[in-house]
Amino acid sequence: KDSSKKASPVLIHRAILGSVERMIAILAENYAGKWPFWLSPSQVMVLALGSSTADYAQQIHQQLQEAGIMSEICLDTGSTLNRRIRNAQLAQFNFILGMISHTLSTGLDTG
Repeated sequence: KDSSKKASPVLIHRAILGSVERMIAILAENYAGKWPFWLSPSQVMVLALGSSTADYAQQIHQQLQEAGIMSEICLDTGSTLNRRIRNAQLAQFNFILGMISHTLSTGLDTG
């Protein structure tokens, strides 16, 4: 390393990161945790409303994930329907889909 050669100092400015952080903070405050669908980490909750609809709910959940939609599935039949819906609401899901046996017989498949 040549000590006779002057080196120019490099300055990395962090203001751009601060701007992104402020923008995210403003969005979080504006939406109060209920993010728009395109930005939400919790887009769709699929509820199986009985053991007979569990396979169909799994199928719908798989189709949603293949379509790039962030979805979760609740197969817990031990808690009441009202409790499962309330838990999904508290988790700020944009859409809550309930699979009932009628949807199996009518074939309301999206694919």
